[in-house]
Amino acid sequence: MKKIFKYLLLLLIPFSCKEKYISPVVSPATGYLVVEGVINSGPGETNITLSRTTPLNKQTVLFETGATVLVEGEDNSRFLLKEVSSGKYSTANMALSNTKKYRLSIATKDGKKYQSDFSSVNYNPPIDSVNWKRQGRDVQLYVNTHDPNNNTKYYQWEYVETWELHTYYLSTLKYKEVTNSRGVTTYSAVYNDSSSFGPDLTKYFCWRTEPSTTIFTGTSSNLSSDVINLPMISIPADSWKLNILYSVNTKQYSLSKGRYEFLQRMKKNTESTGSVFDAQPSELNSNIHCVSNPLEPVIGYIDICPIQEKRIYINRKSLPDWNYSQSCSEIEVPNNSDSIAIKALFLLPTYPKTDPMTGRIISFFAAPPECVDCKLRGSSIKPSFWPN
Repeated sequence: MKKIFKYLLLLLIPFSCKEKYISPVVSPATGYLVVEGVINSGPGETNITLSRTTPLNKQTVLFETGATVLVEGEDNSRFLLKEVSSGKYSTANMALSNTKKYRLSIATKDGKKYQSDFSSVNYNPPIDSVNWKRQGRDVQLYVNTHDPNNNTKYYQWEYVETWELHTYYLSTLKYKEVTNSRGVTTYSAVYNDSSSFGPDLTKYFCWRTEPSTTIFTGTSSNLSSDVINLPMISIPADSWKLNILYSVNTKQYSLSKGRYEFLQRMKKNTESTGSVFDAQPSELNSNIHCVSNPLEPVIGYIDICPIQEKRIYINRKSLPDWNYSQSCSEIEVPNNSDSIAIKALFLLPTYPKTDPMTGRIISFFAAPPECVDCKLRGSSIKPSFWPN
């Protein structure tokens, strides 16, 4: 939900319209406060993100920094959320009571105060499973949960995908640049490590992580039992995600009916093509209010529940016919400055051809950077949860 509020203040118009559209919504210069997150009543972190709405012609997120953010209980308990990065406020392991009500309290650096309504802690059943199956040549992942007491009814899920990736070529070489006193630069290919002549594995082993970016909710309110089985992620045939090892970590939130309806309207706002008949910000029914100015809209809806998580892995070995292939090719380049400057400066060297008598690199092979350095598409830092 990181960017879903950017366009709320100006109603979108169909792409075929040629006339200038002037929104009837009057926005303050600083925008309206946007509050994202769920109060975690169980173990683990509570993360709340504060930002400001921005007009359509602004492409950046304006985070609300320097605020004081508290979780307050009706028993006068107070928990401070510290700002851990711009606009992101966090605390860990509040262990809230299931019998008490709590609210979020925000004081911005410009002196305004905002509060959510006091809310009860929602029961959140464990995730039963996250499983997958082949659909044609694609892979479809599903999330499954149930409440035996038939009380939860409304759910939201967020997930983070991580997968391992390798480059097409191992690289044992790098370019060496030398600039003389006259400002002339010469180039040569040399070994990454003159002591071992081995490949640079930090360019070969990488991991890429992508969080979910859509609003994903489900409800059993129209069913006879509180049982959920929903498609979650579709991975197209031969995607790079499943080339080696893939993992997805799923978080589940139980929702009040109010937050569920809020998210449904938000989903409609962000996914519709836009017209003057679309839902306006005033229709989002926030349970957060500006105490300093009761007429000021606030975008967001705060719920409280323990957050449930489940991580699964899918190994390429489970998909023997998965045929991801990176399109890569090499050229051979003489190891002299002119040849490198003409043919290979926009490529990366991979491995050498050497003089058998002297060991000198007489030529080398080079390929496009994305085929040699995986850090262009991921991180060389292995995630803590990754299997050995």
